[in-house]
This record gives sequence, structure tokens and C-alpha cells, in this order.
Amino acid sequence: MDKDKKIEEMKKDMLQAGVYSKEDIEKICELEKEYLKECDEISKQCVAEGYPSQGSNYELRCEDARKWYDDQIREIDKKYNINEDDEAETEVNIDIDIE
Repeated sequence: MDKDKKIEEMKKDMLQAGVYSKEDIEKICELEKEYLKECDEISKQCVAEGYPSQGSNYELRCEDARKWYDDQIREIDKKYNINEDDEAETEVNIDIDIE
């Protein structure tokens, strides 16, 4: 599955779940796009430095980047009382107009 389709599928799933507002779903999807773009850049950097494009050096750098993006998403999650196990502690009813 290509990256754009992956993001669109994730967006669709979040909209169906009804936990996040449409605005926050857009923010989360944008963060995921930025993360994937950053990993592409990391891959290029690894090659330029003589490392494999998808080797352990790449994995370590992407893991480090993932931590930052996960922190940004956790900030969004705080609005919805989502705990560490990704389960809503309280029911959230959000009216989302999908057009």
C-alpha cells in the first residue's frame, strides 16, 4: 500500500471511530505524512553517508523521529482522555460532517 493510501485509510478509520474531531484527524494525518517524509529523507541521508537505505541506522533514526511525532499525537489525545492503551476513558460524541 502506498503512503497516501495508508494515510487515507487511517483517516477513514478515525472518522468511522468517531473519537477525534475532523480537525484533529487532519492534524494527526498531517503529522503522519510529515513522519513518512522525514523517514524518506533519513533514507537518503543514510545512502549519502554510505549506509543502506533501510538498514539499522535508518531504523534507529526513524525510531527517534517517531518518538517526537508520538508526543505530538499524545498532546492531541489529551483532549479526549485517551489513556496509554489507546482506549477512551469516557465516551466522546463528535458530530463530524464528511463531505
